[in-house]
Amino acid sequence: MEEIMVVDEQVEVELSPNGAPVRFIWRGVRYGVTCAPEPWLSREPWWLAATRAPRGSGGRFEREMWRVDATPLQPVRRPLDGSFDLTRLPDGSWSLARAWDDEIDERLFA
Repeated sequence: MEEIMVVDEQVEVELSPNGAPVRFIWRGVRYGVTCAPEPWLSREPWWLAATRAPRGSGGRFEREMWRVDATPLQPVRRPLDGSFDLTRLPDGSWSLARAWDDEIDERLFA
């Protein structure tokens, strides 16, 4: 059974010349993207905002996401290779939104 883990942790992402993720660092481990990244847009949870956006401000309702398959590029005690959803935040930084593989919860939180 495939396990999905909501991560929501900041990561460093290295991009290709065309802007697609090619590597990222999560919890001190460098991961390499192993196949073509898939870009997509996700809805911002605008309904959870504490305040209203000023009229005409053109608030953001979508966020840039990239689904990647990746594997560690360095020796680690228990390697985790799987699928990861990376999010580019409005300030240009990156977050790892979700990660999954067959045994992710057991490997990370055993």
